[in-house]
Amino acid sequence: MSWNKDTLLKLIEAQPDWVVESEGECLNIANDEGIDVFVYAGNQQILVETALFSTASVKDKNALNNLILRSHQLVPLTSICINKIGGDEYYVAFGALSTDSKESVVLEEIEALFNNVTEFLDLYSDHLNAEIVL
Repeated sequence: MSWNKDTLLKLIEAQPDWVVESEGECLNIANDEGIDVFVYAGNQQILVETALFSTASVKDKNALNNLILRSHQLVPLTSICINKIGGDEYYVAFGALSTDSKESVVLEEIEALFNNVTEFLDLYSDHLNAEIVL
């Protein structure tokens, strides 16, 4: 099966602990802990992402970036980048997979991102000006 927004919506709606809403080309999924994840299905890949914190909330960006480059591989299936969202820059956790991935792999990627948000915030909290509340 090749995934698209509509088929992903049906899959995600069937998950008992997730609430999903369609927002333009993306799906917004919230888990029972209040974490929001955005899912986009393109022609070749599915992108699953969530904003962690703004770059403005970081004490020393060079130190944090160095730590991220040395540690993000310790958290499975998720990478970190910086994206512009609404005019501000954010550190964003994301995972990408093929649109031809199995259903179980798609669900695993979304679940991994939900789990990894807390892990990343714990790893990088010393570099933030304020405590992040989920």
